[in-house]
Amino acid sequence: MKKRVLIFIVIFICMTSIPIFIFPRNTSVEDAQYALAVELFKTQRYRDAITEFERLLNTMKTQKYKAACYYYIGNSYYYSNNYKSAKRHFETVVDRYKTSEYGSQSLYLLGRCELLLGKFTESIRLFDTYVRRYPSRDYADNSLYWKAEALLSLNKREQAKTVFKEQLKRYPYGNKADAARFKLRLLELEEQIAMQEEKQKEQPSEMKEEGDKLASYIEEIKQMKEKEDEYKGEIEKLNNQVDNLRTEIDNLKELSTVTADEQQKKIGELLTWESALDAKEQALQLKENEINEVYEKVMSIKDKIEGKEYE
Repeated sequence: MKKRVLIFIVIFICMTSIPIFIFPRNTSVEDAQYALAVELFKTQRYRDAITEFERLLNTMKTQKYKAACYYYIGNSYYYSNNYKSAKRHFETVVDRYKTSEYGSQSLYLLGRCELLLGKFTESIRLFDTYVRRYPSRDYADNSLYWKAEALLSLNKREQAKTVFKEQLKRYPYGNKADAARFKLRLLELEEQIAMQEEKQKEQPSEMKEEGDKLASYIEEIKQMKEKEDEYKGEIEKLNNQVDNLRTEIDNLKELSTVTADEQQKKIGELLTWESALDAKEQALQLKENEINEVYEKVMSIKDKIEGKEYE
């Protein structure tokens, strides 16, 4: 009787243990949970995406999606304009997972959060770090641009102009090249306007007509500045969306050991992502063309100010 009981116990242990070794628990559940969270993020349901990514962080048994979860939670907060919460999650990626595929962009977005929170000195430090670590990555150009903007916010105009020029020298065809050229011309124009205002103070009786024209130019520049800020926000969002698309495409390309049906499904998803990526990049190019048009307008105003009536 004791022997039979012992045999039964051994068989029971074997039957319950074998599946654990052959099929690791929660592997497929984690994959499904991650796919759901990413889909929510892609459809801009950021609050729901945060909930699902946090649930995955609390239940997953492996490190497979840790960096991705913190990165996407940070992005969800970022797109929801909650920059303090976004900052905390990007910091986690930079501190714990900086060698992951999400490390470089998290560093860049951390700098953007600091800038948007008004922490200009800290944002400059982070953008410098990004350019030093990743000089050939997509956001090196952006980092120099936003560093210059932070310097302008600190009223360091000459330093900002130097950084804009460095950006154009190193990345003449980068994401922010046209915006940097526009900003340099705008700064130059503002300096010329200031000089003209000084002349008006010295000769008020002789400069009334010219002063009226100058006032209209100043008002036009203010309107263009407002438009520029609107463009910058849209281009920044498009840049981040394009980067997210590239990341998802890379993840799909790394798939292996899948069934034929699963493979066909993933190929279809890949084609859909690439199509969306192309559309986003075209939209980004349109916005950059609009910035170019504003830049040409500034040059026209500059020519008027430098004309004979102001000599």
